[in-house]
Amino acid sequence: MKIALFADIHSNYLVFKKAFENTKNMNIDKYIFLGDYVTDGFDANKILDIIKSVDGYVISGNREATIIDYHNNKNENWNKYIQTLPIYKIITINDKKICISHGAPYNVREVVDKDSYDIFDKLIKDYNCDIYLFGHRHKYYCANYKGKYFINPGSIGLPTKGLPFKYGILNITDKIEYEKMEINYEYKELEDYYKNSDYYNKVTIWCSLLLEVFKSGENHIEKFMNFVQTKAKNSHIDISNNIPDDLFVVAYNEYMKEL
Repeated sequence: MKIALFADIHSNYLVFKKAFENTKNMNIDKYIFLGDYVTDGFDANKILDIIKSVDGYVISGNREATIIDYHNNKNENWNKYIQTLPIYKIITINDKKICISHGAPYNVREVVDKDSYDIFDKLIKDYNCDIYLFGHRHKYYCANYKGKYFINPGSIGLPTKGLPFKYGILNITDKIEYEKMEINYEYKELEDYYKNSDYYNKVTIWCSLLLEVFKSGENHIEKFMNFVQTKAKNSHIDISNNIPDDLFVVAYNEYMKEL
């Protein structure tokens, strides 16, 4: 059975759509979606429509958990579909037991790396699966540890650990095979897509940071937020509840000059 794996789309509809279209010519039997479909970019509903249209397995990421908490706290409804998603699933395909989670099954935000051997041991003890699939890290790896497979396909939407955009194909027959898939998307098309959107007009700085990620494969979002925190601390500004607009703009201008 051939399975397409997608993780960390982060509302990057154009790249996800291209990767998804590519899989239509691969005789894919199932799809597995490993969380973080919404936020950062826009057109999240188009992404969720594709996900809901195919035969597969879907779990929640930390972005889904965050957005649900935010709207529930404000007594609002967002997308009822993401409210139904579990943070992990255990499935069986061709007699192979598979654990699907965004972080770890214990915590949707837990970081699992290719050498997280303590977590691997706990997972083996608690779930005894043949294959463990993760997202969240945005970094591809396929590790074999104690005869078990631990796989993160990387990010198809926000390549903060290096270009290109990535997803994966898992083939389960009498053996387990994994193939890393890459999408080298034309940056200019992404730039035009964002800059011609209402979203860009509303959150120009955020979109500009996203475009820097798409261009370089570096985590400019995290770097910028760390820059803001340092600037706030040095200026004795409390940002525990929110970041003042003036600080955000000044920090952005200074940050971009340093690139």
